[in-house]
Amino acid sequence: MEELIERAKKGDTQAFTNLILKNQTKLYKIAKVRLKNESDIEDVVQETMIILYTKLLKLRDNTKFDIWLYRILIHQCYEKYRKSKLKLVSLETIQNEKNYSQEMQLEDKLDYEKILDMFSHQEQTILLLYYSNGYTTKQIAEILHQNENTIKTKLRRMRMKIKDTWERGKENNESIR
Repeated sequence: MEELIERAKKGDTQAFTNLILKNQTKLYKIAKVRLKNESDIEDVVQETMIILYTKLLKLRDNTKFDIWLYRILIHQCYEKYRKSKLKLVSLETIQNEKNYSQEMQLEDKLDYEKILDMFSHQEQTILLLYYSNGYTTKQIAEILHQNENTIKTKLRRMRMKIKDTWERGKENNESIR
């Protein structure tokens, strides 16, 4: 990856294209957590690629490329969110509107997107970076400008919340039978 970055810095368009292709899916997933509108997600990913192209030479340490790229993306998401003044709907409101029934299968309750909906945007980003992209708590702390212990604590709390939700769903299914 570092060689690819170095070639892109020297103006190799194929190397730059390969960098984009290698990171496009990860960027999309993170942007999707932050923004719900598909066109906003595409805009943010595209803006991130433009910034990448214009500022790649400023990257001093090629080993920090991923962290640098995700910081750019998250900043672009915040900017898009701020500009469009999206109104976020709380999890409680979503649950009330959807009128969940106790007959729902446990698998339906705990699918990936519903698990993500249980958490704030920042927590969703942490989950995606940790579980989907394989980043360490230290790397996530760097990306989000937070203390590593804060990230560890948030991960532990999120795991407990998922476990509690799973156990409640399991109990509900058993009481239905």
